[in-house]
Amino acid sequence: MKITTVFKDLSNAISLCNKCGACYYVGEDEQLPLCPMYSYDKSFAFSPSGLNFVSRALLEARIGYTPSVADFAFSCTGCGACNETCYAVPYPEPHAGPWDIVRALRHELMERGLIPAGPMTSIAETVKKEGDLLSNVQWANKIPDTVLSDQADTVLFAECFHSPVQAGIYDAAVRVLEKIGKPVSVFSDGGCCGSSLYDFGLWDELQHLVETKWGNMRESLEKEFLFINPHCQEFVVKRYPEILPDSQAIKTRHFSELLLQSLKEGKLKSKKNNKVTVTYHDPCSLGRGLGIYAPPREVLAGLEGVELKEMKGNRFNSFCCGARALGEYHPEFSKETAKKGIENFEKTGAEILITACPYCKGAFEKAFSEGGKDRVKDLIEFVDEHTD
Repeated sequence: MKITTVFKDLSNAISLCNKCGACYYVGEDEQLPLCPMYSYDKSFAFSPSGLNFVSRALLEARIGYTPSVADFAFSCTGCGACNETCYAVPYPEPHAGPWDIVRALRHELMERGLIPAGPMTSIAETVKKEGDLLSNVQWANKIPDTVLSDQADTVLFAECFHSPVQAGIYDAAVRVLEKIGKPVSVFSDGGCCGSSLYDFGLWDELQHLVETKWGNMRESLEKEFLFINPHCQEFVVKRYPEILPDSQAIKTRHFSELLLQSLKEGKLKSKKNNKVTVTYHDPCSLGRGLGIYAPPREVLAGLEGVELKEMKGNRFNSFCCGARALGEYHPEFSKETAKKGIENFEKTGAEILITACPYCKGAFEKAFSEGGKDRVKDLIEFVDEHTD
């Protein structure tokens, strides 16, 4: 959905919802919660369909735009599960699923100055002032000369690394690159790739940010961009072409795919490890967004002594970690969503929870009980620990 698509343009898509329930649970014999909002408060209102009916009422002027509507619209975690399961998505033009409708509604609310009080207000003020969510964040991560090369055919996309969790995963990625002898150049100015601005409805500032990023990326179009953060990869792959009609397709790869290739080619060698059981959480942007489900599992299968136990909700039906609330505008909801993921993990009896997204790891770490943080690992960190 292009950022030139405004809320009122989606009236046809909004009118097609028939409350079928496909957007918030899956399964026939035993319903498996899919929408974090619905799981948090099992009522129709707190579901993608509920948000859709609020949207319809706004467009038909049956209710007005109010701060309470803004609070409601920003309670969605943006996991995208509803977009995948909604039967109405393919039909109207422009194509828009429930999550697309929520994004457009947020933009409409931003335009009207209706921003939830608290941290979301500060986020909006920062973006409107600086043009970027992370422009003032100092990015201290370095890359050794043994890996860094301007002549490399791979560019490590290192935007959005602004927390200790993300920095730790980046450091592990650098160590892995050293092990496999993979030279890279680095693309980073310490800012945001644009995905957060898009999801938060800050579309007026998004155009310039993406134009600037793309202008810097154009110098490396013949190279492959290697992504650690799947949110960045999905946004660059899917949204940059929508925002910039003259942009070109670029070659991209997620780090999990590089890990798999390196294990198969013998560039990474599994250590002789003690047996350990793990389960894998599919990140929303990596799985539903990019369709990357198999590579992380194949990586784990290629490590000696590692046994994978699947959670009941996995792959397409993975339950969101709650990170896109970022603990910022709805911290309790975000934490409770992550706790449900931990409960699903613990039901498997596995020792370690593996994911492949910095946001997911951060959300789970916050929700683990005291002393449990060591039980969650990013795939890159886990591979770094278990390979030579």
